[in-house]
Amino acid sequence: MASGGARGQIPVLVAQRPISNSVMLRGTYPETMQRLRVVRKYALADVRSRPQVTLGQARLDLTPMLKNEKALFNIALKLHAMPQHVEVKEDSSEISEVDEGLVIHHTLTYRILPGKCADANAKAELARAGVGCFERAAPTERMAEFSRPGAPRYVADPNKRQAATANYQRNIAASTADANQGIGNLRKALANPSQRAAIVAQVGDAETARMSAMSDDQLKEELINSSVQHYEETLFVPKVESANYAHPQHTLTIASSSAEVDAVHRLLRDGVNGPGPSNFPKLLKVLPGSALHLNPSTAPAGDKAADLELGPYYFLTGFTIGHDYEWNWGVSVTINWCVVGCSSTYGIQLNAGFNYAFGLRFPIQAQFKYHTVVHSNNSYEANLSGTFEPIEGNDDDFFQTGLSADQMYDAKEIVAQVGANAGFNINLPGLGVGDSFNAGVDFTNFLPSPYTGGHFQPPAPGSGGINSNYTFNQIDLLGGLLNFGAVGGQLFPSVQINLHSDKLQFTLNDEVQRRQTNLDSLPRPVSLGTTRSGDGVLSHFSIGDPVYNLGFTVTPGLTPNVFVDIAIWSDNWSWTLWFPQLAVDLPPGGVDFGCHAGTTCVLDFEPVFNPSTGQIGDTRKERDVADRTLLGGGCQRVNGQEGNYLCPVKGMLGLCKTMMSNNAVSSCGALVPTVVDQILTRGKCTNNDGTYTCPQGMMGLCNLYVKNQEILSCKQAK
Repeated sequence: MASGGARGQIPVLVAQRPISNSVMLRGTYPETMQRLRVVRKYALADVRSRPQVTLGQARLDLTPMLKNEKALFNIALKLHAMPQHVEVKEDSSEISEVDEGLVIHHTLTYRILPGKCADANAKAELARAGVGCFERAAPTERMAEFSRPGAPRYVADPNKRQAATANYQRNIAASTADANQGIGNLRKALANPSQRAAIVAQVGDAETARMSAMSDDQLKEELINSSVQHYEETLFVPKVESANYAHPQHTLTIASSSAEVDAVHRLLRDGVNGPGPSNFPKLLKVLPGSALHLNPSTAPAGDKAADLELGPYYFLTGFTIGHDYEWNWGVSVTINWCVVGCSSTYGIQLNAGFNYAFGLRFPIQAQFKYHTVVHSNNSYEANLSGTFEPIEGNDDDFFQTGLSADQMYDAKEIVAQVGANAGFNINLPGLGVGDSFNAGVDFTNFLPSPYTGGHFQPPAPGSGGINSNYTFNQIDLLGGLLNFGAVGGQLFPSVQINLHSDKLQFTLNDEVQRRQTNLDSLPRPVSLGTTRSGDGVLSHFSIGDPVYNLGFTVTPGLTPNVFVDIAIWSDNWSWTLWFPQLAVDLPPGGVDFGCHAGTTCVLDFEPVFNPSTGQIGDTRKERDVADRTLLGGGCQRVNGQEGNYLCPVKGMLGLCKTMMSNNAVSSCGALVPTVVDQILTRGKCTNNDGTYTCPQGMMGLCNLYVKNQEILSCKQAK
C-alpha cells in the first residue's frame, strides 16, 4: 500500500550485513520479497479495523503496533495533515503473510520546509507529530554527554567512554569539514549567474535572496533541517516456535515429552499395579496413608467413620515458549548543500534477529481428604475431596516435586532469556563501517514487579492475571559497539507480558470402579468405589496429571536509542517499537499445561478402613513386603504387574493365597514348571490354572506330578 505525497528521489541506505538462517536479514526488502512466497497481503486500513490476524496455529494482535504513536505510518498520518510545515515525499506500508510468517514493511520520506525549525510554533507542532529538528550545541556540550547518565551519548564503561570521546573529536572534524565544503560550494553557486538561476528555479527568488543574506552557520542549520529524511523499517513475526537467535544461558527442560505424557495417561487409565515406568522413574509416587484419626461426628449413631488427611503434596507444571523475531530499521539524511547539484548523505541502519525465551514453572499445592463410613447394616461408602492452588514455591517445594537439581534455578517460577544477532551499518563523510554482535542474556533478575527475581505468585483460576511492561536498558543488544562519537546508539529489549488462568484441575482414577473424574478445587466430595478387604473396607485411587489452563500473551519490542551529529547540529531518535502481540492461548481461552518434565505426576493411594478399630491403614506396605517375599520364593508377576502372581505349588502358592485373603495380593495362580507343562501338553492334557484334564493314558503321570507338588490336581477327560 502506498499513500500520500509525490514520489521523489529516495536516498539509498547502505547494504546490511546478512545474517545466516534469517528470513528478512539477508538482503534488501525487494530482494527478500522476491525470494519469499507471498500467501496473502493485508491493507493497512483493513488491519486497523480488524487487528487480529491468524498466523498458523497462533493469533497475532496488531493493536500494540497500530497504537504506537512512534510507528512510521502513524507519524506519516500526522505529517500529511501539516503540509504548511513538511513535504511528504513517500509513505508506504505493506503487510504480507509468507510461508514463514508475517512481514511488515514501512517507508516514510519527508522534508521539513525551509525556516520551519526556526519557527517555535511550527517546531512544536512537528515535535507533537513525532518529528524533531537538528539541535545546535557546542562540541564541549556534546562531549559532556558521554559522562552524563540518561543522555543519548552516555557510555558507562570508562574505557569505552574515552574511545567514544576520541571518535567524536575525530569524526566531528570530518563532518564539519564536509559541511564547510558544502557551504563553500553553495556560496560559489549563488555567485555564479547560471547556477543561481537554477537555484531560483528550484526555490524562488525570495528564498534565494534569503539564503544569500544568511551567515554560514545559519545556512548550515537551514540546509540540515530542510534535508530529505528517509526511514525504512521491516518487521518479521514467525508462524512457529524457533530459536535461531536464542543463544541460551540456561538449557531448560520443562515441557513433558509425548512419551512422558502418554505414560501418565496410561497410569490414570489402566491403573497402578506396580512401580511406574522405568524410563520415567519419578513419574509415579505410591504414598501410604497418614494423619489417621477417628471422626465419629460425621456419621449417624451406629455408623463407623474415619477421615484420612492426605497432603500437602506438590506438583510442578510448566512450559517453555520461544520465538524468533527480525527487525531492520534505517534512516538516511540527505543534505542538498548546493540546493541543486551537490549533496551529502548521512545514514545509519540497525538490524536484529532476536528471541525471547520464557520458561515458566508453576508449583501446585494439593491437599485431599479421604472419608469412609461403614454403616450399621454393614454397607459401606467412601469419598474424596480436595483443594489445590498455584503457589510461589521455595526450594523445598520444588524438590518435593522430584525436580532434578540441575533444573532448580533457585526455585524461580519464571526464567527469562533474550538472545540476538544484531548489527549496524554507518555511512558518514569519512566514515563507513558495519559490525555485528551475538548476545545471549538471562534477564530474569532484571524483571520488574511482580516477577522480581523470577519469583512470583502464579495467577489463580478466574483472577485478573498479571500485566507487566518493561524495557531492559541494562542490556544493549549491540554490545556497546555502536558509538563512533558523531554517531551512536544502543538497542534495548522491551517486553509486555500478560498471564492469566482460567482453570486448574486434576484427574482422579478410581481403580475399584475403573472410572476417571476431573477434580476441580472444590469442597464437594467425589464418591469412590469400595470393596471388602479382610476385616476392612478398601479403596484404591490415583490422582495426577495436573492441568493448569493459562492464557499467555507476549508483546515483544525493541527500544532503539540513536543519535547523529552533522557538524555542531545533532538529532536523536529514541522510541519503543512494539511487534504484533503473540497470543499463546490455544485452545481458545488458554493453553493446558501439564507436568514439568522429570517430576512426579501421579500419586497412588490404597487406604483400608477397619471399622472394628476405627482406623484407616494402607495396604501398600504389606503389598511391597508380599511382593518381595513371593518373588524371592520363586513366584513370578503376571505381565510384570505387582499384586498378581504365579507361584510354585510346593510352598509359595499357599502363602500367596493367604496374602490374598489379607488383601496384600490381588491374585494367585499355579506356576507349573515348563518341562512338566510341555510333557503333559504333548500328551493331550489341558491346563486350567494348575489343574490338568488328561486322557486316561496320561492320568498316571499326571497324578505323579500332583504327588510331587508340581501341579495342583488331575481330572480324566470325558
